[in-house]
Amino acid sequence: MGQPKIVEVDFYALKEKLKRAADAGGRIEKTDKERWHKYLKEHGVNETAMVAWAKVKFMSGKSKLVAIDHGESWDGLYAYSDEDESALKWQPAQP
Repeated sequence: MGQPKIVEVDFYALKEKLKRAADAGGRIEKTDKERWHKYLKEHGVNETAMVAWAKVKFMSGKSKLVAIDHGESWDGLYAYSDEDESALKWQPAQP
């Protein structure tokens, strides 16, 4: 079994996808604790690793975590920084 990866994604495309996901009810914020923990568990996401990568990647030190879950190709967990105009995506391990 392979290892999960954290990859860079287009910041502006992500921001657009986040708007669409919010409109469709598929955006999961960390403040929605029940949905957030359920998402992390179901998808095997290591939140601590994602936060650590974001701290290294984003110069401003300010990042946000968000998940998209509404059945489209951009579904996944993301870390992004508005100040740095940069975004990362957690990619699950491939069998």
